[in-house]
Amino acid sequence: MLYNVVLFLHILGAVIMFMAISILATAMLSMLHAKETEKIRLWSNLGVKIDALFPLSTLIILAPALYLVFSAWGWGMAWINVSLAALLANSFLGPVINLRRLKGILSAANAEMNEAPSAELLSKVRDRVLWTSVSIMTMVTVGILFLMAVKLPLLGSLITMLVAVAAGFVLANILLAKVKTAETPDTASFR
Repeated sequence: MLYNVVLFLHILGAVIMFMAISILATAMLSMLHAKETEKIRLWSNLGVKIDALFPLSTLIILAPALYLVFSAWGWGMAWINVSLAALLANSFLGPVINLRRLKGILSAANAEMNEAPSAELLSKVRDRVLWTSVSIMTMVTVGILFLMAVKLPLLGSLITMLVAVAAGFVLANILLAKVKTAETPDTASFR
């Protein structure tokens, strides 16, 4: 009975983290396509608040996970070790990389007086490092959920994480390229 309750809490933590990364990705996409400074201000504020929650969601996942590992699963399963390493990397590097940049966007949006965002604000929104980080975090979270369901051996777990990281790079480049392609000379001169 206790095992099932702890497993539920662990899965609930993973769902919360997945929801948080989904909200962050939605805020990022909304900022990327925003035509008004106020919209960027709104979405960057949400992004800052959500990104700050990742360490907390990691604790919600880790506490039950450690109980499950010590009481039932053991450390001999590669998918557990790879998922744990990926989770810790996501939870530490995400806020370190993302939070400072998201706060920079929010600060620039708060300082912006024009209705249309300036070129400087748009360049902060289109920060390649930020987009790559958020995209990789999203794909690694999907990879962790995949490993939780499929429980692959070491090689399969490592390949899953490599594919997730590569997919994150590709996703970031596609999203940023679409915005550049969608921008016409008339739109660029408007800003």
